[in-house]
Amino acid sequence: MNLGLSIQNSLITAAIVTKDGDFVWQDSYPVEKDGAPSLLTGCTALVDMASRDNPGLNQTVGISAQSSFIDQPTPHDGIGSLTSVDLRRKLQASLGRPAVLVSPGQALALYESCFGKAQQSEVTCCLFLDNHVYGGVTFGQKLWRGASNIVGAWGHMPLPWPVPHELEGRDCWCGRNGCLEVFLSLRGLENEYFNITQTKLDIQEIADAADASDLVASSVLQVLDDRLGRATAAIINMFDPNVIILGGRIAKLNRLYLNVPRKWPGYSLNKVSKTKLLQACNEQFALAKGAASLVAS
Repeated sequence: MNLGLSIQNSLITAAIVTKDGDFVWQDSYPVEKDGAPSLLTGCTALVDMASRDNPGLNQTVGISAQSSFIDQPTPHDGIGSLTSVDLRRKLQASLGRPAVLVSPGQALALYESCFGKAQQSEVTCCLFLDNHVYGGVTFGQKLWRGASNIVGAWGHMPLPWPVPHELEGRDCWCGRNGCLEVFLSLRGLENEYFNITQTKLDIQEIADAADASDLVASSVLQVLDDRLGRATAAIINMFDPNVIILGGRIAKLNRLYLNVPRKWPGYSLNKVSKTKLLQACNEQFALAKGAASLVAS
């Protein structure tokens, strides 16, 4: 049996996956924002409960976290205690057992390939679009991690085929300019609306405004369609995946699954792509189960 944790902004989720792929235990623990002690306490409490309730648990824990690209910069928002911290070292010391880390995009790719909508896919690419942008690639049910564990770090590649105004002053927290992160994250989308209207709306409010014939909101979402179309077309040119799966809160916009594939012929090498664009399973413990699957593999 293999244990996975997912550390999110205000919640740690945990799940156990057996060698046969069954889910036998899951739980969650709230974490205080910017609270390193709360983070470590929550992870330790969940591991202790999992071990007590499930004798024979694998000693290694899989962990999905925003700072999981080892030796890479870490976002400065979200859980501040993850900033500039060797999370794996701290967790291993607190848990008293080995830990392997993946990004949310990598964990999502594993979950969808092993248990979700991509089980029959030979090549699957995932984009996790939330506070930040992460990606993951699986071949069959095996995660491709790369020499430095940064496969899927698409959030810090340039926006493909930019138009002139997209080249101006789009600074990313990583220190570069024009990253996908500043265009396709929640903050990027919400800033688009705010910069035009000086009114702050969240993603659901923008979607509701568009449905109520708000022309600015509709325009912002149309721009999102096009930018995500360009980003996924670049992924198709690189990997030609059977499936691209979108996760995170932006992925809940149903319009994307009709509009984004319509953009592909203008950018991908093949004019008729066989790639399918799908929404990730709506499963609270998906990232924890994906992290557990990494241990199993």
